Amino acid sequence: MTAWSTPDWDNGGVEDVSIEEAAVELGMSPTAVIRLLESGQLPSHLGADGRRRRINRVDLVEHREQRFALRHQMVQEQRALRWAEASGVPPVGRDRGADDLPG
Repeated sequence: MTAWSTPDWDNGGVEDVSIEEAAVELGMSPTAVIRLLESGQLPSHLGADGRRRRINRVDLVEHREQRFALRHQMVQEQRALRWAEASGVPPVGRDRGADDLPG
């Protein structure tokens, strides 16, 4: 638990964080976190004051883990593709994406 956030006992004791705290934990700007909230990628609710959005820590941790897993998968795919191109072996199991030109 950080020095700034305390459990919201009205919310079942689940710890909430502010947008600024979420930005620090995700390593992005508060503006980027707001975009995630507005797009529905990260759930939020109004805090006890009824004015500021709060994010459940459980949701924040889950989102961070999903982003890390996706980033890790993308890096592995790019490494495999670069290795295949460098060795002259056609890539195995690569799906044609929207960015691929018809061959």
